[in-house]
Amino acid sequence: MKGRGLSIAVVAAFFVVCGLVIWLATGRKPSSEQNPAASASSQAQPAPSDKKPSGPAVEIVVSSSDGKKDWLEDVAKTFQASGAAVGGKPIKVSLIHMKSGESMQKILDGKEKPTIWSPAGGAWIDQINTTWKTRTGRAFVENPKPTVMSGLVIAMWEPMAQALGWPGKPIGWDEIFKVAADPKGWATYKHQEWGPFRFGHSHPDFSTSAMLSVISSIYAAAGKTAGVTPDDLKNQKVIDRVGALERSIVHYGESSSWMTEKLCTKGPAYLSAVTLYESSVVQANDKYKSQMPFKLVAIYPKEGTFWENHPSGIVQADWVTAEQKEAGEKFLAYMTDKEQQAKAPKYGYRPTDASVPLASPIDEAHGVNPKENASKSLEYPSQEVFSRAQELWHKVKKHSTVFLLLDVSGSMQEKGKITAAKKGAASFIRAMQKEDEIAVVAFSTNVSLLRPLAPVREVGEVLATQVEGLFADGQTAMYDAAIQAMSEIEKARKTAAGGQRLYGIVLLSDGKDTSSKKTLNDLKDLMKDTEGADGTRLFTVAYGDDADGDLLKQLADRSNARFLKGNTDNIDKVYHQISAYF
Repeated sequence: MKGRGLSIAVVAAFFVVCGLVIWLATGRKPSSEQNPAASASSQAQPAPSDKKPSGPAVEIVVSSSDGKKDWLEDVAKTFQASGAAVGGKPIKVSLIHMKSGESMQKILDGKEKPTIWSPAGGAWIDQINTTWKTRTGRAFVENPKPTVMSGLVIAMWEPMAQALGWPGKPIGWDEIFKVAADPKGWATYKHQEWGPFRFGHSHPDFSTSAMLSVISSIYAAAGKTAGVTPDDLKNQKVIDRVGALERSIVHYGESSSWMTEKLCTKGPAYLSAVTLYESSVVQANDKYKSQMPFKLVAIYPKEGTFWENHPSGIVQADWVTAEQKEAGEKFLAYMTDKEQQAKAPKYGYRPTDASVPLASPIDEAHGVNPKENASKSLEYPSQEVFSRAQELWHKVKKHSTVFLLLDVSGSMQEKGKITAAKKGAASFIRAMQKEDEIAVVAFSTNVSLLRPLAPVREVGEVLATQVEGLFADGQTAMYDAAIQAMSEIEKARKTAAGGQRLYGIVLLSDGKDTSSKKTLNDLKDLMKDTEGADGTRLFTVAYGDDADGDLLKQLADRSNARFLKGNTDNIDKVYHQISAYF
């Protein structure tokens, strides 16, 4: 036993000496004694070592706004390849990409537990900190670091921007207000062939850029760049100007990336302009170049705009361990290191480190102006004003006329499909605005209109309750249901004042049509005008593995709508996604 003890002591001494030699050679201190004031670059670029980190990895979860996905994935890849470690353990970076508002809600609901949170803008951190302080007494993220930067711009087809005076004179929201409210549209600018001005932005309840677009227009309508007050939002001139702009909206959307795709692939007859980040303009001019008739150009509103710097910080929550916090701090330092900042332009973003020069594709060839900067940045409004701006938008937005088509055929009895589908549909109805119009069509062997089209304020709760009482039986008359809904919407259009509504059908089915009296071609005959900007959009949901996904996607694509796949686990989310288009 003594001999064995001596051997262990010798081996232990050997490892202590080796550790001391390595420490002296690398000049690194044990993690418990590291200088917290060490420079970002020294943390960002771990010192090379012959000995690679070993043992179980320290995993950090970075929840980021989806716009900077490509840049952040590049940064994370090189960070892990650098051999970054905590206490001799390698650091594993797991990335989650989603819209900032959706991410915030998941965090507050306990469904997402990141180590680092990186929304698109500081307003989201202010919002979550307010709630988190109420719950826990402390901020969710303290002292966030800016990572990359992009300004909110009006993306417009170059000939249309030139018709408004660009680039010879500064233009902005004032010119957009005028052309949007003008009944002659582009004819006032000697381009009657372009028709009315058609505007687009994603849904402000889902998208950072969309909400900032609304607030930017409010600033411009109020003639301010700072200090917007609740009284400004009650000013009738502000309400009228923002309302006129919103009435020129073709449709809303879940994300700016979807809006960008529609703008670029459908062309100027479909959308004249949309609000996007500068980075999206750069990416669009590259990605869709072969499909676009003209270049997109970024209009930096003369009244000022918002420049988002994608703040990122360590989450102050019980689920973040001391090791994860240390690892997260190393990754944050790496994100802001000059080498990683220099990668930002490649992905359409500007570095937040002013010493890093701008490079292509932040250039005029990609539709943006590298000389523009944050010197004319609008002031972020208070949380109260932000909330009231959302209320104003809901008041002046284009309201919707929606037919909800629900498959209640016998196959919907399987695996609880009908129960989950009814719950999702009822939630969709209850989430609609009181000024919207709703009708529900249940279809199996026959088609049943539960009650005539009416405002949500009058029938919403009654319809939601009726939906919850449906049961599955019979065959599938999907074409008949869609044709009836399309016909009813055309009647509604004729009675609507000026057609200032968004018209849509939401169709969920788990199988092929088996009992319709009408045919697919009969349905397509009614969809001749749906490809236009003002057409009725047919959103389709393939529910389960037996749904006719190819057909449902074809119908959605034909009407510039969305096709989504659903199941009993995600159908609530699917209906929630579709609500963003209304």
